[in-house]
Amino acid sequence: MTAAVRDEDWVLVTGATRGIGRAVAFALAEAGYPLVLWARTGRELEEIAAEITAQHGTPVRIASVDVSVAAEVDKAVADSLAGIATLRGAVINAGGGIWSSIEEMAVEDWRAVVGTNLDGAFHTLRVAMPLLRGHRGAQLVGLASDSSYGSFPQRGAYCASKAGFRSLLETARRELRESGVRVTVLVPSRVDTYFRGKQPGDRPEALSRTEVAEVVATLFAMEPRVEVREVQLSSIHSSFGPFPEVAPEELTDV
Repeated sequence: MTAAVRDEDWVLVTGATRGIGRAVAFALAEAGYPLVLWARTGRELEEIAAEITAQHGTPVRIASVDVSVAAEVDKAVADSLAGIATLRGAVINAGGGIWSSIEEMAVEDWRAVVGTNLDGAFHTLRVAMPLLRGHRGAQLVGLASDSSYGSFPQRGAYCASKAGFRSLLETARRELRESGVRVTVLVPSRVDTYFRGKQPGDRPEALSRTEVAEVVATLFAMEPRVEVREVQLSSIHSSFGPFPEVAPEELTDV
């Protein structure tokens, strides 16, 4: 059984106000972890912090930050991580996607996707890794995508940035190994969230954000010596990478 959560067991979650990030924040708060929440929207951060504190009584710190901008990340560190000597974990979740062919994609759209998914991950890792090193058995989780395994038409920026993110996490694993920090690449397929203008409920065949968050909470609950290096996660009714979907009526009883 893992040790009880302590006051100093802070966990950083990026992209924390919507979708998977919000669900992860609530799942970890329910487990008793004090949280540092980053997202672009200050008002939504204040609302989620108040809701978590009211429901679970766990401490919450917040910072409004665009992780693609290094200076904003540095400011978020000063605003929300001041006095925190170590991190029990970090969940790098902030991300986004714009679908377009390579020929038609605007340069600013390319930069927006790569800036958040890859640059933002680098900026976050750069400041989080020294704090994770100080907490043996710390857990780092990166939200990748099944698009990181292969290339799809119209998804050049998204696939490239997510593949780069997976590679960056593997580098972080090797650089953190001697400190006993565990690194997990979480690779979900479709999730029923706000991604690319969708609304929860638009894709009922997909994973729910709560289901993904439960996996993250399980990773944090494992013994400090156990590292789950990668989790491929999908609803059986939704595709993973290029594989076709299976409708509920097509499932066979065994």
